[in-house]
Amino acid sequence: MPGDVNRGVRLSGAVMAHPQRREAAARLAGGVLDVVTDPDPGGRPSAFRTSLLAWSSIPGDSTHHFLLHDDMVLSSTFFQRAERAARAMPHAALALFAFWNSRNGAAVRQGALAGARWVAGAGEYTPVAALLLPKEVAEGYVEWAAGRGDTWPDDVLMGRYLRQAGVPVFVAVPSLAEHEDLASLVDNDFQGVRRSPCFFTDDPLAGLGEDAVLDDLPVIPFFKRGVAQCAVRVPGSGRWRDLRCEDYLAGLGIDAGALVARAGAGAHEALWLTAYTMGVVHRGRELGDARIVDEGRGPGDARVVDEALATMGPGGLCHELSGRELGRLSAELHEVARAGLEAGLHDAARQGPEASLGTGPADRPPRAVPSPSLTDHPPRVVTPPSPVPLIATLGPSATVAVSGAETFVREHLAHALADRGLRLAAGDSGVPVVHVCALGWSPDADPEEELRLARAAFAGGRSGVLLSSVHVYPQRKWVDEETPASPAATPLSRALLQVEAAAPGAVVLRLGEPYGPGMPQGGPVADLVLRSSLNRPAPVSGRPVQLVHVQDVAGAVLSALERGVAGRVYNIAGRKRLRMGELAEAVSKAVRPMDVETSDEPPGPLVNVERAEVELGWREGVTPDYGLHTFAQWLAYESDRP
Repeated sequence: MPGDVNRGVRLSGAVMAHPQRREAAARLAGGVLDVVTDPDPGGRPSAFRTSLLAWSSIPGDSTHHFLLHDDMVLSSTFFQRAERAARAMPHAALALFAFWNSRNGAAVRQGALAGARWVAGAGEYTPVAALLLPKEVAEGYVEWAAGRGDTWPDDVLMGRYLRQAGVPVFVAVPSLAEHEDLASLVDNDFQGVRRSPCFFTDDPLAGLGEDAVLDDLPVIPFFKRGVAQCAVRVPGSGRWRDLRCEDYLAGLGIDAGALVARAGAGAHEALWLTAYTMGVVHRGRELGDARIVDEGRGPGDARVVDEALATMGPGGLCHELSGRELGRLSAELHEVARAGLEAGLHDAARQGPEASLGTGPADRPPRAVPSPSLTDHPPRVVTPPSPVPLIATLGPSATVAVSGAETFVREHLAHALADRGLRLAAGDSGVPVVHVCALGWSPDADPEEELRLARAAFAGGRSGVLLSSVHVYPQRKWVDEETPASPAATPLSRALLQVEAAAPGAVVLRLGEPYGPGMPQGGPVADLVLRSSLNRPAPVSGRPVQLVHVQDVAGAVLSALERGVAGRVYNIAGRKRLRMGELAEAVSKAVRPMDVETSDEPPGPLVNVERAEVELGWREGVTPDYGLHTFAQWLAYESDRP
């Protein structure tokens, strides 16, 4: 937060570089800044060694020190703004640059809309390409980080340290530095073109102080890897959750599908939807506790806002398009972002936007879906029974309970149901219950305890939804809900059948392999993602898997509450069964490229999911790319994985 502007501040700075780019570093330093080079240039590619040396070499009379990567370009007011900001926020870490496709970059765009000069960091890695730290914070980081160089990248380590030390992070609006398109010396070129969300060589807001800070944003819409998504702060904690914009808007009663169909954004509908959500969050009721500390500031400068919009599309597509392709599309993407933002601002300003924009899920017919491509076993043709909704209409008038052992699936479900406006009641309140059985995917699940919990949840014939597992099925090539599961072939399937028998009137959802933020960190999925994140390939073995992301599990539960048939079973899983080699390829694409040896253990049955698609209107909506990437983000930013 803004501090005592009269405090004495003495800045120092350094440029860190690989010896191959010492000349470029010296030009950037301009005889004013120190140049620090990699002490082990022949070692494993890593910026950590050089950064730790640089943060260890602060002059004795400095109060604040900034560190620049050698491929940065500085604004004309870089030094003046950095010094003023250090005076205004003397105890904070100040990121003078952020990447255009990051949460922090998206927070900068919201800061631009609000007329802020700085915005609070968004709970991810701390951008270190141009970072200013108080001297005592830098010294604390050096002591803490020593010996951690073989773990996470330096930007993740910096973010972890600052959170643990309680040091606030603020990101500049606009950025004070820009990233050049030089080849990465630490193997980061797979990320594509890396730029700031908003940069000017001059300062459009010259003359303004550094006291306008947008603090504590609860929701940050951003466009990354072609997906419209939001980072949502978990109330009462420093943690964040990832949601797709369509799911976030559904909680406001806004049908994203109907919106994008009317918008006519074509191939760029995800960009349009992100910008729309940004407008809703900025002007709507979802601003929560976010505020401009300097209450005298007005709306954002038009030039800054427009530049921030211009980078949204290219930033969200830089993982798959070259700089030339992004340049060719830039004007078109800019117009789509402008149109989305204007629509979001307009709709949020109206009273009750959901009244005219959205229809709740209960008002939508089940989606038409193609038949599964399972040539070895044609699907059975059956007439589905008529459902009796457990909840007539999703919304504030509906109440459910969520029960089961404490797992990542249960936690995510509770959040997702609350996101949709449902009230969560105590487990024995008599309202419909959503019960999560952890057998089949949680290494800590105990069969006797799971049976006890299920009996308690559905005591007295209580209605609700039971989450079971496809591991109940026998070892066959292909199974669907009509495949006899009894007599049980294994102790696990026997335990699952006992749990299902404890809920005779429930809608039963048999899940594939659930994954996503918070999942257990054992098993091939978590192992591959971790090894990819740390760039440490090693042989991986496991059974082929039919994954289902926790966001899709939540979607299935919502559909089951409205359309499920009591006592009926529905399989919930991805249509495709991934072998270990295919899973490793998906992880390499979603996280970081790696060469890894894989081997497949004997596969389980291929599980048919047509019934859930036809009767519940459910479909797999989360792509493996998005699902694996967000899990990797959780591992780096939220988990306690050392």
